[in-house]
Amino acid sequence: MLRRRTKPVVAAKPNGPLWIAEDPFRGDRALLVDDDAVAPLSGDNHLSTALVDYLLQRSLQPSDLQDTTLVCSANSLHFFHQVNAKISIAHSDPNVAKSVENIRQRCSHYKDNKFEFVSPFCIDHHFVVVKIVFDLRSPDIFHEVSVYDSLIKGGRRNNSVHRNSPPAKYLRPFQQFIANFCSFGNPKCEVLLANPDLIMEKAVYRSCPLQQNGFDCGFFAFGCVLHLLKGLDMSADIFNQQHISKLRESLRTVFTLTDIGSDVPNPRELLSSSFLCSFFPLQSQNDYHEDVFLRLLVDLPDNCNDIDAAPDDPNKALLPGLDDMPLNPRLGADPQPKPTTYRDNYFTSQFIEVPKEFEDMSKVDVAIDDYEESSGVRLIIARSRGTGSRLYFCASHVGCCFRAKFGRERGTVPIIYKQELSNPFHCGQPVPPKMKGRAPKKRVRDKLEESVDHVIEVTDGTPVSKDVIKAAANVQGVRASYNQAFRAIGRAVTKTQREKQQASFGLIMSYLHHFQLRNEDSTVRAESDADQRLRRLGICPGFMKHSLRHVRPVLSLDGAHLKSQWKGTLYIASVQTACNDIYPVSFAVMKDGEDTEGWKWFLELLVQAVPLLKMQHPDNRCKFCYFTLISDRQKGLIQALQQVFPDNHHCFCSVHIARNVEKEVGKQVAKHVYALSATFSKRESDELMAKINAISVRGRKYLEDITANQWRSTAWVDDPTLPPRFGIVTTNMSESANEMFGEARDGSWLECTNAIVRTMMNRICSLREENYGREGVVDKVATILERRWKNCAGFQVREVVKGGSQFDVFRPSRGASQPESNRLLNVNEQTCECGKWQEHGIPCIDAVAYYRVFQMKTMQYILDNHVSEHYKYETINELLKENIVPVSLDVLDQDGVTLPPNRTKRSSGRPRKKRIRKRSRFAHDPDKSPIVRSRCKKRGHNVKTCVAREQLEKQHPAELDLS
Repeated sequence: MLRRRTKPVVAAKPNGPLWIAEDPFRGDRALLVDDDAVAPLSGDNHLSTALVDYLLQRSLQPSDLQDTTLVCSANSLHFFHQVNAKISIAHSDPNVAKSVENIRQRCSHYKDNKFEFVSPFCIDHHFVVVKIVFDLRSPDIFHEVSVYDSLIKGGRRNNSVHRNSPPAKYLRPFQQFIANFCSFGNPKCEVLLANPDLIMEKAVYRSCPLQQNGFDCGFFAFGCVLHLLKGLDMSADIFNQQHISKLRESLRTVFTLTDIGSDVPNPRELLSSSFLCSFFPLQSQNDYHEDVFLRLLVDLPDNCNDIDAAPDDPNKALLPGLDDMPLNPRLGADPQPKPTTYRDNYFTSQFIEVPKEFEDMSKVDVAIDDYEESSGVRLIIARSRGTGSRLYFCASHVGCCFRAKFGRERGTVPIIYKQELSNPFHCGQPVPPKMKGRAPKKRVRDKLEESVDHVIEVTDGTPVSKDVIKAAANVQGVRASYNQAFRAIGRAVTKTQREKQQASFGLIMSYLHHFQLRNEDSTVRAESDADQRLRRLGICPGFMKHSLRHVRPVLSLDGAHLKSQWKGTLYIASVQTACNDIYPVSFAVMKDGEDTEGWKWFLELLVQAVPLLKMQHPDNRCKFCYFTLISDRQKGLIQALQQVFPDNHHCFCSVHIARNVEKEVGKQVAKHVYALSATFSKRESDELMAKINAISVRGRKYLEDITANQWRSTAWVDDPTLPPRFGIVTTNMSESANEMFGEARDGSWLECTNAIVRTMMNRICSLREENYGREGVVDKVATILERRWKNCAGFQVREVVKGGSQFDVFRPSRGASQPESNRLLNVNEQTCECGKWQEHGIPCIDAVAYYRVFQMKTMQYILDNHVSEHYKYETINELLKENIVPVSLDVLDQDGVTLPPNRTKRSSGRPRKKRIRKRSRFAHDPDKSPIVRSRCKKRGHNVKTCVAREQLEKQHPAELDLS
């Protein structure tokens, strides 16, 4: 049986701060583990907190830690709950009060310095690590709150810790402990107690290694704490699941060896820091291998009496004669020699020595089939990205290192073999034969496509899978399954559609020409590159020049992605009618995404087509042009608007601002953004900002950084020179237009353009039929005024100056939600302190009270004389008087010149080939550079820029080392 020590070795306390929550390093006792604590090592079980603390104590010495570094036990959450609960009963129990006072004395010096707190903790059988940097002397108490969870990928855009997540259940008790015991009697105590979620504002998930099995979270937490305490930067690849699995297996072997003689010390006590750290790549400092440790446990010599400590020299054997001992049979036979690695000469001769270019991936498949038939090596597709990139692995060897990458170079069309991303070498044992002698599956794709073409030629109608199976067996001699035949038919149909869509680009110029002939004064533009590949096209009907006089002057701009093979971006400009119906104005289709150049091209098309957009505002008080432009804060669009429309007012969509706020600080703040943008009351605006500030200070600062006169209605009350928005504070009209053109975005550029034109034409026809024969104010506005007419009963209107235009309107109280208030009204300027009259163009409730109570007018008088023309059916009829004349695709001619655009846009995300592009940020401090020269062992330069290399090259050119 294992022999245990009767006297545990107690770790000496350093001169640093006292430990809290049973510090595994600075505690007053050596930790021991029983059989129950090590039992989870067997099988797929979670670790116990006692075993995690034991491993931490064995991995480092107290002298290895800084005095300002605090470490807690993995069971520290229970400690925080226990001591925090004493505060509520300390006033009634003298013993508890004395205990609280003792803890406060021990922790009082934590307010005199900046400390780094690192701790693993377990909640719901899951281990997580936190790192908290706090300074009670600083205005910002918590400088860093990092959470490392092996189940959550950190480093994302929205990596904030949720307020109801397991880490939050640990961070709040920690803040309460700091407030009750570390900062007691300090002004920071009140701050921490007043805002229990103060620590959550800084809590973010950081990148760390991720587990793959769901039960090794304890070992991952142990590894993270070990790296953090040694001052190493955490990353997702600092260690992986294989290292952790090896550590678990080795510890299970150590803790289950029970047949050692009585003269051998407890093997658990032989666990050392070098052994535990050897399983982590960045922690390993010698070749302290697991086999050596296990041989020490199993094959101990008889003359060994004292092996409590390892030798100082890690290169020496731990025991005399250890290197000459045979490996114990219990540990298994000697490992098999590594298989030899050889170069695939046939693959090299076919693809490397003579470079080839392929038109598409089908040609690559033919070349790979020929290689497989000649060499006997089977390749499988490991990764395929559309029709432009493919990666092949070897399937004839186990764990083979062979890689073959085919793809396009950036900005080119042909597919080539990418030698720098490939490896033409084979290794590993041959793959065992298939069950029942079954041969590997052969590719039948090309042969089935020929069978589909044969069926189309000899039969009428759409081919079916049954006919393709028969044709493949009779004509090609291939046995195909139903699914293979079905997919082959789908590919053939898709190929036919693709060919038609590609040919349709030659009809676009003819379409634009016919459109301009049938629709006079229309603005039509198209742009191609030097290779006659179409880049952009835009259309704006000619009648928009005068039709836009009959809409509310707010133009919404937005873009949407096309979904066809050639992709692209759809740019849309739209307005609203008097009945809030969507009315598209113009559109453009472009090759690139939403960038400054594309938006500038589209906006210049709008200026050329509709000069009304830059017309001077009829209200002399307004310093901007007639039309206001509203967008979703897209960066390229903002820059283009400043260049093309410098004299027009530009507003932001409040819904998009709310979405951005939700990504930054969460939904609790985002739900107040729309109300904040729509209200004209400064009092209500201040109340909303106070609520936001109570939830998140960072959210309040984010909203305050956005210019107020571009989204908050209170700015319109303060500045009468701003043009009215007519209550339009979102880009919903653009989003509705994108939905309206949803089906059009699925086709080619010609199909998309024709579908959008016909949708615009049908839209005008349907709105014209809906509003035909109607007169007066639109129903929605009339309903609003009638409701205001009823609600203004009881209002008091007083003339401020006899014979003047200013009136004070007093609103009596109507419950707690509507306290009494008063507004100042100017009837000549048609303005009110509530802001709604001058904003919407219809009388507010105070103006309706003036006409009803003071002027003694009727409701019909208000509808006839004091409602803006933008809200009348006569305006809608003028707007819808003209329509688009469509173009039939049957009259178009091929120009034989225009080609589809190149699809050379790089996919989103970080490039897969990681490299350090520049070293300028390490020029002032080379010691922090990740680049290390292997020869001189200095940081900040490589072999090409090494001074020692230059000197050696001058003296001994033949001995130059390029390693």
